[in-house]
Amino acid sequence: MRYLFIGIILGAIAGIFSFQGVSASEILPEFFHSLSVTAGTDVSESKKIPESFVLPVEGHVLLVDSKGEAVKKVGSRAGLIEFSGNGQFYIRYGKVSTKIELFGINGERYWQKDSREKPFISYNARLIFLLNGDHSAIRIFDTSGNVIGTQISGRLCTSVEFSEANDFGACGFIDGSYYFVNQAGAVINKGNVPDGNAVKGIRVSSNGRYGFVHYGSTEKDYVRIVDIAGNDYNDGDIEHVHAMKTAMHISDDGYAAIFDVDKVLIYDDDCDIQHRVNVPKKRHGFSSLAMNNDIYSLGYVKSTGESQFVVIFKNGRILYAKEFPDESFLNCIMKDKLIFLRGSDSIFAYTFRLQAD
Repeated sequence: MRYLFIGIILGAIAGIFSFQGVSASEILPEFFHSLSVTAGTDVSESKKIPESFVLPVEGHVLLVDSKGEAVKKVGSRAGLIEFSGNGQFYIRYGKVSTKIELFGINGERYWQKDSREKPFISYNARLIFLLNGDHSAIRIFDTSGNVIGTQISGRLCTSVEFSEANDFGACGFIDGSYYFVNQAGAVINKGNVPDGNAVKGIRVSSNGRYGFVHYGSTEKDYVRIVDIAGNDYNDGDIEHVHAMKTAMHISDDGYAAIFDVDKVLIYDDDCDIQHRVNVPKKRHGFSSLAMNNDIYSLGYVKSTGESQFVVIFKNGRILYAKEFPDESFLNCIMKDKLIFLRGSDSIFAYTFRLQAD
């Protein structure tokens, strides 16, 4: 059953959008659908599930493919669910449950453990982090349920993240310590930010070569780009203090970006600012930043209350911007040349074509 309207998008998202100053580059609406309709639709079972976008909806989770088709529904009313980035595995657990279970997408159970820890799962489910109740320690397991690597410890974990593709992990703590983990669960780099600062956010590139750390205090914030294999790093400033996590990204070539309230700051691998991209000021709360093919997509809520979507070239030029006044948040995911937007009430997708294509 399809959930898409290709080439028949009415109103502001209809047509093809071309932009002055970036000749032959364009962005096109691919599909749009209301969550209220999607949530009530039965999805037939399938033996082979393609790599999909994970779409949590009240009471269940839908997997939506790159054509906008819902290909799988997984119920979540009996507990909480964490999906792998490729949509092929999920962990079922509960806020007060003593069980954690890993399943394949067709319902085959890989393992079950007696635990009250909070699970996190990597893109291909090769890494499963279990964070204990006081957020001071992380155990690492593989897809088969084996303990791998060593236990990671710190004072109050503030961030756990996995690479957008492949299976590298990262975590940071309020005491300023941070760790990067490879696909086998081994710590491949660790460090500490200057005393008096907490790790506020962290990212790791999909090839495992670079890490990106956002850290600071109540008075000043900074960023750090880590050369993981070289065990080296460079620090840089950002302009605002962030009380909550903000959107970040680190690419395979060490280019990093962070959303700093009213601008996106883009750094090279030496942590030197290459571009400051001004955007409408954000409201405190959730924001997302993804990158593919040297294109960033940013989703957030503006200070005036409307959700904002911005597409930015790696060179700092804005390709496209659109306001979504009916959505209370926007989450951006990119695969190949498709930008998938999850809003509070709807899902959207765009494709982009670049000048060299």
